[in-house]
Amino acid sequence: MKDVNWGRFVLGALIVAAICFVSDGFLHQRVINDQWHALIDTLGVSIREHGGWTALYFVIFELGRGLLTLFVYVLLRPRLGAGPLTAVWAGVTAWFAYSLTGPVQFIPIGFFSAELWLGAAGYQLVASIIGAIAGAAAYRE
Repeated sequence: MKDVNWGRFVLGALIVAAICFVSDGFLHQRVINDQWHALIDTLGVSIREHGGWTALYFVIFELGRGLLTLFVYVLLRPRLGAGPLTAVWAGVTAWFAYSLTGPVQFIPIGFFSAELWLGAAGYQLVASIIGAIAGAAAYRE
């Protein structure tokens, strides 16, 4: 990793993070919002409005996704070559860590339903791949 172009790395990670932030906002506010509210009603908890400072938590999460995705892309480039296929692998790897395996632990305790988990994970797979390809396109060594 001594030849990493850190400026391009950060730029690519920010691109991934921005795409994931916007797509996740759409997913949770428009696509699966009813499922979230049904789950919240079942749990008997209230949910805070998302905006202002609370959005910072989502920004931090998406920055992590962006950094991990570009990190994996940079690590894979010498082995698989630069380009969209390598970016797809990086996006799938980050998706696996963040969207597939992370939330599954909450199904047995009732915080996620399998339907909510699979629906969100499927949507996020597409967004992760698109973000990874866009972020990788900005990266040059």
